[in-house]
Amino acid sequence: MRTVRVRVPASTANLGSGFDALGMALGLYDVVEVREAEHGLVVEVAGEGAGSVPTDERHLVVMGLRAACRMLGHTPGGLIVHCRNAIPHSRGLGASAAAVVAGIAAGYALADKELDERALQLAAEFEGHADNAAASMYGGFVLTWNDNN
Repeated sequence: MRTVRVRVPASTANLGSGFDALGMALGLYDVVEVREAEHGLVVEVAGEGAGSVPTDERHLVVMGLRAACRMLGHTPGGLIVHCRNAIPHSRGLGASAAAVVAGIAAGYALADKELDERALQLAAEFEGHADNAAASMYGGFVLTWNDNN
């Protein structure tokens, strides 16, 4: 059974006139470890959100991971997910985008695939726009836009 570990940064997209277009990664990280198992789902959360976020299929890391695995044709039997969260929730630091990106990145790693443009598109579908997701996925300062407007 394969184990993967991903570290994703907090982000901000509240950057003046770049709202919902510009994003910037910050030096605060969530760390997620995922291990494939025979069956079932175990989600453990430490740090921010412990005791308040779902620990089942509704967990954003699990949702992102499952969506990525479906897209890539990888079907893990079961999953053991450990989340060590340092990004505060509901504070404008992209905690939900970081969780989704962590799940997608873990799904890609379990499927032995490199992150690609589809990974960002998938994260943007969860978030509604790509600003925080792109910053959490690629790091640094990002400019995003939607060609479908």
